Amino acid sequence: MDTRFIQRPKFPRLSNPFTPIKLYTSRHTSCPLHTSHNPPPPPPMATAASAAAAASFIGTRLPDLHSNSGRVTARFGFGKKKAAPKKASRTVTSDRPLWYPGAKAPEYLDGSLVGDYGFDPFGLGKPAEYLQFDLDSLDQNLAKNLAGDVIGTRFEDADVKSTPFQPYSEVFGLQRFRECELIHGRWAMLATLGALTVESVTGVTWQDAGKVELIDGSSYLGQPLPFSITTLIWIEVLIIGYIEFQRNAELDPEKRLYPGGPFDPLNLAADPEKKAILQLAEIKHARLAMVGFLGFAVQAAATGKGPLNNWVTHLSDPLHTTILDTFGFFS
Repeated sequence: MDTRFIQRPKFPRLSNPFTPIKLYTSRHTSCPLHTSHNPPPPPPMATAASAAAAASFIGTRLPDLHSNSGRVTARFGFGKKKAAPKKASRTVTSDRPLWYPGAKAPEYLDGSLVGDYGFDPFGLGKPAEYLQFDLDSLDQNLAKNLAGDVIGTRFEDADVKSTPFQPYSEVFGLQRFRECELIHGRWAMLATLGALTVESVTGVTWQDAGKVELIDGSSYLGQPLPFSITTLIWIEVLIIGYIEFQRNAELDPEKRLYPGGPFDPLNLAADPEKKAILQLAEIKHARLAMVGFLGFAVQAAATGKGPLNNWVTHLSDPLHTTILDTFGFFS
């Protein structure tokens, strides 16, 4: 095909053309049909439109990169490099008790939470730091594309999102840990009280209560119930499931922990000062109950007895029953 008499199409010059954008192409671009002539250039409007679309899609090319590197970098508002946070030394004051005298609380445990004594030896509540990477090179003309470098760091904010079941932006943050701690502590307080009450009234230990229910039938405080074990399990699942659904639908962190209303029939939290005292007392009792019920479980596994029976045995001979016999020094 003779291409000498083919004329290039003429396009009208625009009165206000776009700012030209330099595109990077390979130096070895060739066409098997046209070895001596370059292909006709696209229209100016099409060139500007395609370049603008490409720039808006892949981001902004850094000015300090060479044309043969094929490196394209996208810059986002949150990707700016941030200076490393300075570790401010906190002085231990007398108005804030810590978990042992002379301890230094971490920076993220600033005492704003109720019952914060600076105890986090494993750093579980430390704010998570996320690395932000540059986009990888995706130039098909290069023999090897380079991986994106680290362009900055980002810390997850403690904001509350309008998403049910998980309002916290950071799942492993202090707010979420405090909610789990308080809920587990409340269950532990109920379990501890139930274990002691059942054993003192019926003589049945808490670890054997399920066996008695399966053999003798369901009962409560010695009174038989008109429900089977399967029916009781379904009732518990439905009631607790509904309560948990309503609790997780609440997006206010304060109400998730202290809902008030029917859960405060005596209106004890009306006074802010009294409310703070009650919240501190609750978290203290919750932590003590969790440790206490863990002791119940260890005692049941070691001796097979209930907490009251173990307590009576301990008072009868503390040295032998608690230390020597338990650890098997004379066995």
